[in-house]
Amino acid sequence: MMNNVMRKKMFVCIWILLHFIPLGGCWDIKYLDDLSTVIAMGMDTSEGQDIQLTVQVVNPAEVSSGGSKSSGVSSSSVTTYSETGRTVFEAIRKIANKTSRRLYFAHNQVLVIGEDLAREGVTPLFDLIERDPEVRTDFYVLVAKGAKASDLLKIKTPIEKLPGTEMRESVENAEQILGTSYRMSIKEMIANINSGKKEISMGSIEIIGDIKKGGNNKNVEKINPSASLKLNGMAVFKNQTLVDFLDPKESRGSAWIQDKVKSTVINVSCKKESDIAVEVVHSTTSMKGKFQQGQPSIVIHVKQEANIAEILCSDMDLTDKETFAQIGKETEAQIKKEMLDAVKKAKKLKTDIFGFADAVYKANPAYWKKNMNNWAYIFSKIPVHIEVDTEIRREGLRYKSYFGNDRREKKE
Repeated sequence: MMNNVMRKKMFVCIWILLHFIPLGGCWDIKYLDDLSTVIAMGMDTSEGQDIQLTVQVVNPAEVSSGGSKSSGVSSSSVTTYSETGRTVFEAIRKIANKTSRRLYFAHNQVLVIGEDLAREGVTPLFDLIERDPEVRTDFYVLVAKGAKASDLLKIKTPIEKLPGTEMRESVENAEQILGTSYRMSIKEMIANINSGKKEISMGSIEIIGDIKKGGNNKNVEKINPSASLKLNGMAVFKNQTLVDFLDPKESRGSAWIQDKVKSTVINVSCKKESDIAVEVVHSTTSMKGKFQQGQPSIVIHVKQEANIAEILCSDMDLTDKETFAQIGKETEAQIKKEMLDAVKKAKKLKTDIFGFADAVYKANPAYWKKNMNNWAYIFSKIPVHIEVDTEIRREGLRYKSYFGNDRREKKE
């Protein structure tokens, strides 16, 4: 049996151990007063083989004050710093010469890649991001169309005080209500690259207006800003190199193929007179690879529910079931066209941004293993069959539009 002396010694040891355990959790503690929180990053080409890194850092004093002016002086809610280096890590360290606080990337919202750099290839850019445990991989990646990322990050945005947050929420908004652009996180992008069965695509964003004036605080004090940021379709890559852009309708077609459309609006013509706005409220897409006589094909099925949102046509009676059916057919035809246009563009570029390779692999792993090195050519020739089913569920609070009656009276 354990004597009293041994018990006392054990008790003291346990007591000391319990008091030291909490201290271990604080060894790498970081205080906000010592950090510069990065809200957005940008990467561009530079002289030689250097990369230019631009970071958008939050000005905590300005954000917490609600942007109020003190003594007639208004400060910016963010500050940008740029540096060059042979590696991203070197550029980050060189920025330390320009700020009194250490850069902190855990709250980064978006990475913008300049078009010139994207056309050179993005493979070397992501190693640090994936390797560093401090950097989260759920932020979105965009291409600055026709611009440098450094210029884009200097544009002041009127609604959100933090431009990085504005860009992130714009991507989410576009995906949720229109489908003409969709989110691509760095995590998903790296997964696509590593899979070898899907090329990457990401949203493209451009500067509208005067770039120089867009970086001034006065840009957000006007009703009509001198410069603004606008999402414009998707950037398409092949072997991690930018090759082209999809326009908004082609981008929505791509989103439908990849089951990324949440809601959108389709304008359907009626008797070449005017339009009906059809609101897609729910959409799901399934994709399968099939084989016939040893040759692969892709079968895509879109099933969705929609409502009538607006009618600008005269003599349109929604109590007639045939009218509903016709609107559904017109909607399906337009969606199918957008999807086929996206496929046509991707086939021309020989870049499988849809994941057709993965569908073929799941249907016939042996075929994929044998032909994977020739997939770009096979993709450009593979038959694609698309079926779209649309159920028009509601017509709103009216069966007929009063617009048509008003217009007929004016003509008479």
